[in-house]
Formats: sequence, C-alpha cells, structure tokens
Amino acid sequence: MAVTGALGARMYTSATPLSNLTTAADAISDFQGLTIATEIGLIENFGEFGRQFEMVPFQAVSDGRTFKLKGGFNDGQMTLVVGQDLSDTGQAAMKAYADASNQNTYPFKLTISGADAAHDTYYFGALVMSWRVNLGSVNNAIRATAMLEVNTPIFEGAS
Repeated sequence: MAVTGALGARMYTSATPLSNLTTAADAISDFQGLTIATEIGLIENFGEFGRQFEMVPFQAVSDGRTFKLKGGFNDGQMTLVVGQDLSDTGQAAMKAYADASNQNTYPFKLTISGADAAHDTYYFGALVMSWRVNLGSVNNAIRATAMLEVNTPIFEGAS
C-alpha cells in the first residue's frame, strides 16, 4: 500500500454534454469511449467528491434505541479552485457551462500521476453550477471557483 500525492493531477472535460444519463452512467466503458480531452488549466485545488448516503433513523418505542440505516445517496459535489485564466480553453468551457441556463451534464476525467495503473483515473458527469471570481487582496492571484454537482456514478479505473 502506498500513498499517492496530488502533484501532477489533471482534469479534463468535453464540450459535448452527456445525452442520456442512464446510458452514460451504466459503466466505466461509456466514459472511456468518449473524447474527454479539453484540459482545465491552472487548478489549485480539486476539493473532495464522492458518494454520501442519507442517514435514515428509526427509533423503537419499546426501548428508545435509535437504529440507523442508509437511505438515498448523492454522488457529491466538487469545488474546483483555479488561477483564473479565461484564455485557457478548459476554464473558458467551464465558465460557459456555468453561465448557460440549461440542464446539461458534462463528462469529466480526473487523472492522478503516480497512482497504480488500475486506479489512476476517475470518470464522472457533472452539472457546472457556478463560476465565481475571487480577487482576494493585494498579494493574491485572481482565482475562480467552479461548483460541480456530480450527476452520475463516479468510476475509478485506468486511463
């Protein structure tokens, strides 16, 4: 077992939205068959993502004990922070996705440098909900934060 660092990780998207979420979410091969080649540049922080279940409590009157069950789930969200550069094709695409008032789910690919070959890539579809600019203060680079709502299962596999 080895820990892998984030250095060298890259994220890509495609201008072609997923046309059928049910089909696109069926298997990792659906994502591997897509051209997801537009790199999103100058990423400072990927944030976190992953499936989370709702907790469903049940409390028996007889003894008052609370039982906890897994309920529905959400595949999460990702807060992507970048050094804003809208001449970057990937960043410009993300801003356009965020600005559009449609329901398009776009494919994403996240590659991790140095991970073992069977687990070096994540594939998922997401709605880009926002693109927010942060000027910061005197000694800051201008950053943008994109909020992605994961709208398909997250697949981990080989690139």
